[in-house]
Formats: sequence, C-alpha cells, structure tokens
Amino acid sequence: MVRLCILLFVACIISPIARGQENAQEQYRKAFLQEQQGQYDEAIRGFEPIVASDALTLADKGKAWTLLGYAYRETGQYQKAREAYERSLHIFEGDAEHRVDYANALDCFAGLSRSIGQPEPALRMWSQALDIYKQLNEHRGILKTYANLAGLAMEQNRVRAAKSAIDKAVAETKTTNEFTDDDQALISEVQGWIAGQEGDMEAAIAGAQRTVELRKHSHGECFPLTGWSYLILGRAYTANGQIDEALASIREGLTILEKTEGQNAPRYLAGQILYSRALDKLGMHEEASRVKGSAEKSMRDLLRNQCVGCTLSASSFR
Repeated sequence: MVRLCILLFVACIISPIARGQENAQEQYRKAFLQEQQGQYDEAIRGFEPIVASDALTLADKGKAWTLLGYAYRETGQYQKAREAYERSLHIFEGDAEHRVDYANALDCFAGLSRSIGQPEPALRMWSQALDIYKQLNEHRGILKTYANLAGLAMEQNRVRAAKSAIDKAVAETKTTNEFTDDDQALISEVQGWIAGQEGDMEAAIAGAQRTVELRKHSHGECFPLTGWSYLILGRAYTANGQIDEALASIREGLTILEKTEGQNAPRYLAGQILYSRALDKLGMHEEASRVKGSAEKSMRDLLRNQCVGCTLSASSFR
C-alpha cells in the first residue's frame, strides 16, 4: 500500500511535467510554422514564453532562441535578435551532438550583422559556420553560406570573390536532390546581381524574374520574400533604364510588404529607397528626394538605441 501511494505521488508530479513539455512542444511547432509563413509577430508571441520556461529540453530551447532571433530581426528588433542569438550560441557552444545547430545560429547571427552594416563579424561567423557544415556534409548549409558570402562580397564590390562563392554554391546543387525553391532563388538572385554588375542586364533581369517565380512557387504571392524579390526585379529594370517596368515591379513588392510586414519594417523601408532611385531615373527628382529622405529617417529611427554605428543595407534583407 505504501509503495502504491509512492507511485501515485510520483505520477502526480511527473504527469504535469510531461503535460507541460507536450504543450511546450506543440507551442514550439505552432510558432515555427507561423515563422515559416512570415507571421513574425505571432511567432514571437509563441516563442517568448517557452524560451522563458523550463518546459523544453536544452537543445530545443537553443533552437527556439535561434528562431526567435530570426523573427526579431525580421521585425526590426535588432538588439533583441542579437541577445537571442547569443543565448543560442551559449547553449550549443562545445556541444558535439548539436554542432549543426551551433552553425545554424552562427548563420543567422551573420545575417543580422550583415543587415545592420557590420560585414566583418558577418564574414567571420559565416566562415566558421561553413567549416562546420563542411565537416558534417550539410550540403544545404554549405550552399546557403556560399550564396550569402557572395552577396556580402557584392555589397563590398568584390565581384571576383562573389563569382567564386556563387560558383561553389551552384556546385553544391549537384551533390544532392534535397535543395528547395528557396535555395535556388537565393542563387538566382545573386547570379542576377553579379550579371548586372558586369553589364549583362538581360541576364540580370532574367535572374531576378526567376527569383520571383521561385518565391511565388514556394510561398505564394503574399509573402515577405516574394515582395522582396519583386523589389530586386525592379532594381534590375531600373539599372537597365526600363523605368515603367521598374516602377510596376517595385510597387508590387511594396504592396506585398505593406500587407505582410508593415510600412515600418526594414525590407519595406529598403524598398522605398529602391523606389526613389526609379523615380529619380524618371526625372521625378523632388518626389524621389522626398521618398528617400523619409525612408532613411525611418531607418535611423528604427536603429536608434539599438546599436551604435549600425546602418541598414538596402540589399541584404533576403
């Protein structure tokens, strides 16, 4: 009888814990899906309480911190994003069983650093992540890292380095069939960017058009990355002097981003700057100056009190 009472007592303790872990896992899955669908505010509301609790395993909490950091970044909460990535790295550092999760956190942290105008930390973290992905034969991680390194090189006008990196990303697509439309879109975007820099505007526009189609196929029309891809297409049209097509594409992208992220989101503001460039090419210099000035002010306001010396790049919000 005493043994039965003890067993019942232990069951009473364990059951709530098990139920709590089960509920946390369900909340984790829901928040993850919301993030995948571009519902970043909802994902934040889902992740915040579970990373503050003890309901998840340490490894799952580390992954949740990485995902939360990404959602913070997408909503322009850069200091919170930095803190989330630091927490994730602290959890996975030295953990041999979860090295890929450590690399994933480095990858996301590097993307944040690039977005806020800190290319040196971005390069260091992507290089470290790449080494881990290579050791583990994580081909998707290798591909994405090379593509991101190519984009970073393009921002610094290092075209030769960008071409070398994107060629290595393309080579990774031949190693397995597990790559997604998003992976191909990332490659197409950078390839088009490089082509435009080298003066091949036909290839630049074709690459941007393919990126739009891949994003739409993967996520549909009303999704942040789809909106961003329309902006990139508009940028290519602007560079080629096709201003009507540029304005139409950029307006489409801004409409999507306004619906999905809002007018104060980093990508929308970067899109406004691209829009101002097209207006300027059209000869609407006063309107272009007004749009650019308003967007740049909003960007400064967004960064105020978040990080010293940060700048938002108008080409890094993929």
